[in-house]
Amino acid sequence: MKSSLKTAANTIKARVSTFVFLVFIAFLAASCSKELKAGEPISLIYDKAYLIGDASPAGWTIANAVPMLKGTDPYIFTWTGPLKAGEIKFPTATSFSSDTFAAATQGQTITNNKAQLSASGNPDVKWKLASTDAGTYKITLNTQTLTVDFQKQ
Repeated sequence: MKSSLKTAANTIKARVSTFVFLVFIAFLAASCSKELKAGEPISLIYDKAYLIGDASPAGWTIANAVPMLKGTDPYIFTWTGPLKAGEIKFPTATSFSSDTFAAATQGQTITNNKAQLSASGNPDVKWKLASTDAGTYKITLNTQTLTVDFQKQ
């Protein structure tokens, strides 16, 4: 009796697992409709972007991350305000494990606008502002072209 109950339970588990898997595959098929060609970048649209780092007003307190403004272009975020010497990066949520727009190389100066998308915050690379860079800036983050422009005001 115990053996047949165990077999029945395993059969039910297998069928539930198969059903969940098939529902997941159906969801993916329904939600992924863009045909990509080799070499095409995949553009992701984020609802939010923030500034974080000791160069920003928030410091490294993620709960105080400074929100950027999203305009009519779904890929562009802007912010204007003071920056000081230190490091900075741009997470997409108030979590260090969120996707983050980061410098292309560690310690990159703000004159180099190349960025990378660090999935789940890795790799953790940042722009570096020297003390001579401190001032008020307009920052423009373009999530489609992976660029961050720092314009001193």
